[in-house]
Amino acid sequence: MVSFKKILNHKSETIFGAAMLTSSLAIFGGFLGIVRNALLASRFGASGNLDIYYASFRLPDLIYNIFIMGAISAAFIPIFSQYWIKNKKEAWQFSNAIILIIGSFVGSLALLVAIFTRPLLSRLLVGFSLEQLEMAVILTRIMMIQPILMGISSVVASILKIFKLFLASAIAPVMYNLGIIIGILFFVPSMGLKGLAWGVVLGASFHILVQIPALIGTGYKFTFNISIFRELSSGLKKVVLMMVPRSLGIIAYQVFLLGITAIASMLKEGSIAVFNFANDIQNLPQTVFALSFAVAAFPSLSKLNAEKKHEDFVKTSLNTLLQIFFFLIPIAVWFFVFREPIIRFLLGYGKFDWTSTINTIQVFSILSFGMIFQGVNAFLLRVFFAKGDALRPFIASIISYSAGFFLCYKLGLSFGVIGLAAAVAITYLFYFLILFLLLKTDVPVSLLKKFYHSLGKITVVSLLSGSVAYLTFILLKGIFPIDKVINLALCAFIAFIISFVAFLILCNWFKIKEINELKSIVIQKIYGTRR
Repeated sequence: MVSFKKILNHKSETIFGAAMLTSSLAIFGGFLGIVRNALLASRFGASGNLDIYYASFRLPDLIYNIFIMGAISAAFIPIFSQYWIKNKKEAWQFSNAIILIIGSFVGSLALLVAIFTRPLLSRLLVGFSLEQLEMAVILTRIMMIQPILMGISSVVASILKIFKLFLASAIAPVMYNLGIIIGILFFVPSMGLKGLAWGVVLGASFHILVQIPALIGTGYKFTFNISIFRELSSGLKKVVLMMVPRSLGIIAYQVFLLGITAIASMLKEGSIAVFNFANDIQNLPQTVFALSFAVAAFPSLSKLNAEKKHEDFVKTSLNTLLQIFFFLIPIAVWFFVFREPIIRFLLGYGKFDWTSTINTIQVFSILSFGMIFQGVNAFLLRVFFAKGDALRPFIASIISYSAGFFLCYKLGLSFGVIGLAAAVAITYLFYFLILFLLLKTDVPVSLLKKFYHSLGKITVVSLLSGSVAYLTFILLKGIFPIDKVINLALCAFIAFIISFVAFLILCNWFKIKEINELKSIVIQKIYGTRR
């Protein structure tokens, strides 16, 4: 019998294979995320209580994304790879130093934010009542434990990805959602909203614990020696130099999210919950496909850049970008066509009333368009980071999110949460255009023409299969009564299957190479060989 340790130490040798492995587990994690949101919607509805819960995430997420994702995404993997090629002992010492720095710094910052939570939130959540603000302060202070645990866990995950051990790091988000679900089911009945916050802490604990066996399997041993900071000073300086512009870019995005929350707090009660419910659903394909490909490609791109293989770097970047578009564009089309059955089936229960359902459907349909560019941006940023360039994406983020915040304010106050969603989608599109234009200058014209041709075919096939889905769905709704959610979901499922078959046929007809890569991976998993 295959041991659990051996399973966790499974290696993925190709970017597409690693992405598919990560995607498979992300789907399961996304399913748990859907269960989590269904439980929240059923128990709380689009209410002020859920507004408090989602708003309480903002400061912990701010710390995690700025100081953890900034350091790891931009610097850790490329610099660790350089150390590993030269001296493996120094590479392990470097990882120990980063863990110590992350744990100490984020822990100190989390404590500081916990002390000043009330004045910070009082200036952010301007539309909250005093009672709502007080509960948000309590939840935020509890959830300040999360960025400390997730910070250390993210360093561990980065080490595993360098060794192509994507399985354990892919399981971690699944465990995170499981912890939150446990909080909803078992903590909330006795602790109220505070139970949600402790569920988040439990999920963060699961996130790091599930990766420890695979980390030990790499030969890693944690040792503490104050001299390592002096010996690795040049490498640590590189981390800081790469981290600063990347962190500033993340600050721009996080301030943008804080602005969205502040604007939503001034709108109708439940607007924060509606926006987050819709955003969480459209985040699933982005996490499953875009982020999976970005995570899988990053170590390879970093290595190609370190070896100065520019042509291979460009080809790998464009191929991965097309693979992301291949998944996200048709999914966005299907999301738009099936927006009503998706929202009604996933959220339309318990205290989640019809008005909330309609608002969520409208917001979801708009954010589905923005999902394409938000997902692609996650990969484009890693292309910059693999090249050691964090300055240009920072400038792009300042321009994009500054314009986006102004647009969110204007459209949000004029058209409510629907206007807010439209402004967010436009912001992601604008950011994508800037990033792509900056990278375009390094790509030969011949490769760009091939890229545009392939992207055009993917878009046409997606729209054609979406048209099949829409017409089939309309036909089925005219035949079967759709007053019940189960009937509506069944009609949507049948229409999707027909549309999906049409998509596969069209992909073969238009000779889209990504479908062949997907078939090759599936055959390999079934028969053990690539055909």
